[in-house]
Amino acid sequence: MKKILRQHPARTITELRQKLQEIRDCFAPNFFQNLVNTMPQRISAEV
Repeated sequence: MKKILRQHPARTITELRQKLQEIRDCFAPNFFQNLVNTMPQRISAEV
């Protein structure tokens, strides 16, 4: 997300929200669920 936003910076808060929504919509449907499911393992690895 950061790379895409840096390539096309938003000029207003509204534009930023739109760009973030567009980027988020490109992720696979299960991307965020996988992050949630692996959270306990990732936290354990850091502790």
